[in-house]
Amino acid sequence: MNEINSQRVDGEERAAGVPGSSSSIHSRQPAASPMERLGELEMENARLHRLVAELLIKNQQLRKPH
Repeated sequence: MNEINSQRVDGEERAAGVPGSSSSIHSRQPAASPMERLGELEMENARLHRLVAELLIKNQQLRKPH
């Protein structure tokens, strides 16, 4: 993950309401239906899976001898 990817991840975290960011999940209106909430949670879960995958790749790159 290069500097551009790091900035993208940082921006995603801010948009998701990570502590220390300007927005917050707690300030949103509740979803209109349980199905909408399920959709939101599935999207968040997919985003978190991508973030973990990127971090695992970065970790492997850092551990690789040069």
